[in-house]
Amino acid sequence: MDRRTFFKTMLTTSLTAPWFLAAKKSSTAVELYLISDTPEEILPRLLPGLNQLGFFQGKNFAFSQAHPRQEALTLTLKAQGWRLSSPEKAELRVGFGLLHAAARPSFTLIQDGRIRDLRSASLYSVWKQMQSLPPVRVLTTLTANSRFPSPEPGQTVAVRVRGQVIERLPLARNIRRTIDTGSGRISFFVENGHVRVADSTCRHQVCVASAAISSAGERIICAPNQFIVEVEGRRWVDTIIG
Repeated sequence: MDRRTFFKTMLTTSLTAPWFLAAKKSSTAVELYLISDTPEEILPRLLPGLNQLGFFQGKNFAFSQAHPRQEALTLTLKAQGWRLSSPEKAELRVGFGLLHAAARPSFTLIQDGRIRDLRSASLYSVWKQMQSLPPVRVLTTLTANSRFPSPEPGQTVAVRVRGQVIERLPLARNIRRTIDTGSGRISFFVENGHVRVADSTCRHQVCVASAAISSAGERIICAPNQFIVEVEGRRWVDTIIG
C-alpha cells in the first residue's frame, strides 16, 4: 500500500471555523479531518487507534461552534472518556464545516502542518470501509493541543509541499500558481484577498470544490498531492522545521 493509495481524499477547513483562525499554533498541534454524515459512528473506531499512536490524549473537549451531530458526538466522546468543558480548559476542540461538493467519506490527520501517513491495519480498514459509503458534505474537525485564538485578517499565503514551505505570497496581490508536487499537479489562485484551488490532478477534487479562504489559519489540503495552502496573519509563527 503506497501513500497515494491511502490518501485519496482532500479536505478543507470551513470559513466559519473560528479555531482555525490561528495567529500562533502549538508546536504539537494535531488535527483530524473527518468527512462523514455520522461522525459519532466513526470516531469510536478511530480514537483508540489514534490514542495508541499518541494522538488525542486528554480529558476535556469543547465545540468550536454548533455541530449538527453535537448531541451524538457528545455522547460518543463521553463514552471514550472525555468530559465536556469550557473552551479554556479543553484539550480537544470539535469543529464543523460543509464542503461545497459531496465527497467520499474519509479522514486525514495533520500533525504540525504535515499530512501523517496512518498505515496501520486497524485504521486503514476503517478508511477502506468508509470509501464504500455514499458521498457526503459534512466535515468534522478535531484539534488537539491548540488554543482558541482571536480571529485575524490574513496577510500572506504559505504554500507547503510534503510539510515544507516552498513559497510565501502576499494575499493582497492577484497571483496564479501551478505546483508540481511529485505526486501530481495542483493549481491555485490568489484573488481579491482570497485563495482558492482551481485545478488538481487528484481523484476526488474536494479541494477544487472547497470554499475560498481568507483569514489567518484557514487552509486547503490536498492529501494525495501532499499539498497545503494556508493563510497566515501578522503574528503568525511558522512551526514547520526541517
